[in-house]
Amino acid sequence: MMAAELGTRIRHGMVMVADGAIGTGLLASGASVHDLPLLPLQSPDSVFQLHLRYLEAGSQILETHTFQANASKLASLGLVADIFSLNRRATQIARHARDTHGEEAYIVGSLGPLATPVDPTWGTGTTFADAVPIYQEAVAGLLAGGVDGFIVETMSDALTVQAAVEAIRRESSLPIIVTFAFSPMGTTLFGLSPEDAMDFLTALPGGPPDLVGANCGSGPAPLLDAILRMAPKAREHGIGLAAFPNAGEPTRRGDRIYYPASAEYVGNIAPSLKSAGCVIIGGCCGTTPDHIRSIASALALTTAPAIEPWSTVTFQESASGHETHENPSCPTSLRDFFGKRFMISVELDPPRGVTVTRTLEAARRVHQAGADLVNIGDSPMARVRMSSLATARLLQEQAGLQTIMHFTTRDRNLMGLQSDLLGAHALGIRNVLCLTGDPPGLGDYAHATAVYDLDSIGLVRVLKSFNQGQDALGQPIGASTHFVMGVGINPNGEDVKSEIERLRAKLDAGAHFLMSQPVYDPAILYRFLDQAPDITGIPLLLGVMPLVSYRQALYLHNEVPGIDIPHTMLEQLAGSSEAAQLGMEFALDLINQLGSLVSGVYLVPSYNRVDNLVPLIEYIRRAFDSASSLNP
Repeated sequence: MMAAELGTRIRHGMVMVADGAIGTGLLASGASVHDLPLLPLQSPDSVFQLHLRYLEAGSQILETHTFQANASKLASLGLVADIFSLNRRATQIARHARDTHGEEAYIVGSLGPLATPVDPTWGTGTTFADAVPIYQEAVAGLLAGGVDGFIVETMSDALTVQAAVEAIRRESSLPIIVTFAFSPMGTTLFGLSPEDAMDFLTALPGGPPDLVGANCGSGPAPLLDAILRMAPKAREHGIGLAAFPNAGEPTRRGDRIYYPASAEYVGNIAPSLKSAGCVIIGGCCGTTPDHIRSIASALALTTAPAIEPWSTVTFQESASGHETHENPSCPTSLRDFFGKRFMISVELDPPRGVTVTRTLEAARRVHQAGADLVNIGDSPMARVRMSSLATARLLQEQAGLQTIMHFTTRDRNLMGLQSDLLGAHALGIRNVLCLTGDPPGLGDYAHATAVYDLDSIGLVRVLKSFNQGQDALGQPIGASTHFVMGVGINPNGEDVKSEIERLRAKLDAGAHFLMSQPVYDPAILYRFLDQAPDITGIPLLLGVMPLVSYRQALYLHNEVPGIDIPHTMLEQLAGSSEAAQLGMEFALDLINQLGSLVSGVYLVPSYNRVDNLVPLIEYIRRAFDSASSLNP
């Protein structure tokens, strides 16, 4: 099954299993009620481990531990935190768990109620004008962490829902799920019936959410009743449903809260929820990984509908149309591309764990769209991931396309480095991007010791020696290798002269091709090439990282060394309600301007998501293949 965006799966009605209780699960593992909202900052591993257990039980949807992570709620609990950082960190923990598990899953940012209702007809509460920015602060953090969608959950009053949805839509176009909490009497705390809730949701400014439904309440049976009452209106408007039942009505036994509904019982109700129209089924308070495993087993008895994923970004084409691109058979190395076709590579991070399913699906998806290669990071940002060597071998073998293996000198001494490279060649890996590597202090293991027996220039020399049949000491290795060596360049650097001098040293060492840092201003590359006319004959892959939001652009511009984004571009993103589309248009314009100066591009997806790159790959493939046919 191809990887697809969450919104695509929702639109196609593909039933997915969500996770279970986060709060009660953490309390059961020893967390205190007082500290519970701040655990992503204070005890991230406890949150990570719970996410991982749900994934292992069959969850395809993970909710971030941010139900109470808004300024209103934290203040009412006497807690203080940086709301943006709390939400971002919680999302990063969920993504880390997903990456470690390795299977396809989606992260939805949880937004719970505020401390008081919004503009209540009685008493005091939070004004709508104040509620929207309170939620926006949390939404911004969730987006910065890389959520795939949002869930506005356990809601009781309509205007709180409207404020949360408005905040999301001001910041993002990702899918939105809204669920209300209904009592055994069939209404929310503030008197909304399931029918009232549906009438309100379908009339929301900007249209209804992507999914609506119920969570929490008093157990599976009352929740099923609420879902059945919401279903007719949902079918009328073509909206899917979502259900997250409690494990029964909680009772106190001594100093513990007890939830009576067994995993088997909750699982037995899952097919009925699916029949009612539920696209996402998970659990709420009191449910555990065992409950989720039971739900997944019950739903697995029926075949899920097939899904034909599509991308959220499109480009205008001429009326003539084009045939779908078919990739040629897998070439031996990059040498087979040089001067023959415009190369397209996509950068993929290796998985954090031992499963390559998601990375493999991403590679197949971009290959089908027309990419020639994928380039595989070597524990990028000094964070532990599967080795680039193993990942590259698996992708070449199972996805049928060539790879560029990033290889750093940070982690290996001279002997280990040569051993790994000889093994890579024996496994069919030919293309190597030679890098020095980020210092360990930037990543997860700040105490780890960097090696740096060589830098990237020395690594190129080692590979050149291998290609001449010798190791780094000049001793014979039995046969010559056939490595194609690439090196990085940074056209954005302030000291262009120094960057060019180092590049010439890399070329003198034997480098065959270049890969640039992501570029956003064509003038930057023009300036670089003007000052180094002697390198214009060297194949260059231009780094292109499409922007997806104004906040991301600000972060890249201000905090990532080697990336410079023009102020005019930042201003346009700041004023756009379609930042992702605008970012793709920027990328397309850049490629159209610089395409004749480079041998190809390597595309860098945000958060390792490749779906939005698919139309860009297809466009590049058609445009440059067509140009080649006109100018043989």
